[in-house]
Amino acid sequence: MALVITTCTNRKRKPVTDSLRASSLLQANLVELAGRWCDRLALAKPRFPASQLYGGRAFREATAAAQAMDARLYVVSAGLGLIGASTEVPSYACTVLLDAEDSIAARVTGSFVRSVWWEELSRFSPFSELLRHIISQSDGLVCAALSDAYLDMISTDLIELLAIDRHRVRIFTRTPVERIAPELRCLVMPYDDRLDGPDSTMRGTRSDFASRALRHFVERVHIALGSNDAATDSLHVTAMLRGWRYPTRVQRERYDDDAMRRLINEHWRIANGSTARLLRLFRDELNIACEQGRLAGLVREVRAARS
Repeated sequence: MALVITTCTNRKRKPVTDSLRASSLLQANLVELAGRWCDRLALAKPRFPASQLYGGRAFREATAAAQAMDARLYVVSAGLGLIGASTEVPSYACTVLLDAEDSIAARVTGSFVRSVWWEELSRFSPFSELLRHIISQSDGLVCAALSDAYLDMISTDLIELLAIDRHRVRIFTRTPVERIAPELRCLVMPYDDRLDGPDSTMRGTRSDFASRALRHFVERVHIALGSNDAATDSLHVTAMLRGWRYPTRVQRERYDDDAMRRLINEHWRIANGSTARLLRLFRDELNIACEQGRLAGLVREVRAARS
């Protein structure tokens, strides 16, 4: 069976208890911190199927791609390890992104290495499966939509796959090629900013780029043309993008957090408090620059203050 692998999302559709926020952990070295975190996971209740936990377009696109190719869906989670979509897990807040509120890296004394954190999660999380195992046990295409940080986190596992298994992997990412391990570069499908240009039907935000590219590949290449080796698949993608125009770059204004909170309050009613609607309003109509994760955090603060 084929596999679709995507990353976890900051947006959770279930409430997160304080004990399962990375920011609640006392600082410690990486290994000790991983042990404390996994102990909390083991005790955590309630639990929900992972498919009901994650929100946002990136997860929806990956889910649609998995359904289209009759594949099993897995999630690379910075807080849980590798989990199947049907695995029952607790809601949590943990990321390897450095500037996030619940960054696990901020709790680590000494150096933080994403691949080491991933190794600890893979070994000790009560929910995690081994990436190498699930790929070796499958016999179909493995499509992985991965952000920069999460590709870095699991690269060692991908590199250490047997050659026969690694050659079934297709990677979808915005990560610059020079930051990708040489052994994996041939597996990256050549999607670029034209996916957000005027000729694309899959336009979106940077945060959902990888999943949108994955879905386009599944529907327009894998299903329509049949998947072969990575080099042939790459040529098919290149041919499809040929003639597509790049998006016009817009210089948006940047505001500090206090100004953004005021703007969110001013436009709260028109957007009905929706982060997605506020994002589109700010970017498309007001020409304001705001990263999606940052805006989501500010919207949560404003919602709490208004209540």
